[in-house]
Amino acid sequence: MLIVGVAAVLLSVIFSSPFFITPKYKSEGRLYPTNIRPYSEESESEQMLEILNSYDIKRRMVETFNLAERYKVRPDDPYYRTKILKKYDEYVGCKKTEYESVEIIVLDADPQVASDMVDSIISFYNQKIYTVKKTRYTELAETYKHDYEEKINEVDSLNKKMEVLRENYGLLSYEIQSEQTSMGYMTALAEGAPKSSVDEIKKVMKNLSEKGGDFFMMEKEMQGLLVMRDTLRKRYEKALSFSTQKATFSAMVEEPFPADKKSYPIRWLIVLLSFMASEFLALVVVSFLEKPELTKS
Repeated sequence: MLIVGVAAVLLSVIFSSPFFITPKYKSEGRLYPTNIRPYSEESESEQMLEILNSYDIKRRMVETFNLAERYKVRPDDPYYRTKILKKYDEYVGCKKTEYESVEIIVLDADPQVASDMVDSIISFYNQKIYTVKKTRYTELAETYKHDYEEKINEVDSLNKKMEVLRENYGLLSYEIQSEQTSMGYMTALAEGAPKSSVDEIKKVMKNLSEKGGDFFMMEKEMQGLLVMRDTLRKRYEKALSFSTQKATFSAMVEEPFPADKKSYPIRWLIVLLSFMASEFLALVVVSFLEKPELTKS
């Protein structure tokens, strides 16, 4: 058993060395989501995690760092996508912490590459969110612009109709003219104004009687159109502003850096487990071999 134990330790030391297992260095970053609004009942950190684990970001990482070559996956392999994504998930991980932040962990043989990969994942995440928001607000701005232009046309069309009534019937404001005309007519009769003045007032009253109702309805419609036009203009300008606004969608809590100590493999653990397993197996074998002797005795 002593010989087996010593052999197991020596062999595990040899086979866990860099000649057989490429050491991996770990780099990690921790961040909080900012300036985003969840689309459903999921939290902001859950939405961030979903985007970080999306195929789009994985694809950009594979292309940017040539991970097919680093992970020794042939591009002409019929199962290339499955294999490269499996390798990616093996060495790159994103998880939510208990404090609602998101942690990104990358293992790689080069500590600088591991750190750069974490930085790139965060950068690609911000670009992805910006692209999604830009697309959404651009489409929203186009919708508001179309509706705003329609309201402008409706205002212009209604204003032309009102202009005809203004020129042909002297109508300016139904409520004000009705009040002033009534008061003027009563005053003219009370003071004995000239017949021409009274006739002029009667003419205005007749115009108000014939076209005042239509003009009044047009005024009310115009007020509603102007409010809707101004509202759509403000919404269009706001959506347009958001579509061109550049913002950071993550707040860094822990920045990644190149590790100065490897994280994988843990050689002492490999040696310990190998020693314990070999000793247990040796004990079983020895017990089995000595059992017949004990039976004979």
